[in-house]
Amino acid sequence: MYRLIVFDLDGTLADTSPGIIACHRYANAAMGRPITDDRVLEGIIGGPLYKTYRERFCYSEDEARRAIEIYRARYAEVGVAGSRLYPGMDRCLSALKGKGYKLAVATLKAEDLARRLLDGLGVGGYFDVICGMDDRDSLSKSDIVRRCMAELGAAPEETVLVGDSVHDAQGAKQAGVAFLGVTYGFGFTGPRDGMAANCGKIVEQLSR
Repeated sequence: MYRLIVFDLDGTLADTSPGIIACHRYANAAMGRPITDDRVLEGIIGGPLYKTYRERFCYSEDEARRAIEIYRARYAEVGVAGSRLYPGMDRCLSALKGKGYKLAVATLKAEDLARRLLDGLGVGGYFDVICGMDDRDSLSKSDIVRRCMAELGAAPEETVLVGDSVHDAQGAKQAGVAFLGVTYGFGFTGPRDGMAANCGKIVEQLSR
């Protein structure tokens, strides 16, 4: 039924939380803001940075742009290294590739950082295309999913997005593709969350 499987990155392919949390703390401190509680920071992993700094951290537009620059510079320096592939993911990607599926990544991360991270984890070569955020943070999840489909010549009915959050579920719906929710990441804490987000199917754990 499906020809293209598109993966979210943060909380789906890899646990990137240590680097993300540390870099948000660094950016907020550099902007003279108080230290944010870990529980708040955990709740924003995988979300769009511009929206996060504007709405969750209450920055002005100019402040948000500057904070994002600081965040990304710090992430490129030290944050990328603070990630680990979820157990069984390498095996899963290898099996899917062996069955002839096209594989892609659609992430709200800056594209160059996503490539570096996935290459560093040893799985970048599995993906036919890795698509990320533009320089102005103007893309939505659905925009990035559509770009994956366009580059690989796949129709919406041939595509499924795999993700761990409501951002992913909404992106899949807006792009007109199927959605598979995973609960081992950051966004969905269990099957009930996935069901509330109208996941077509829910995966709680990868087989190792």
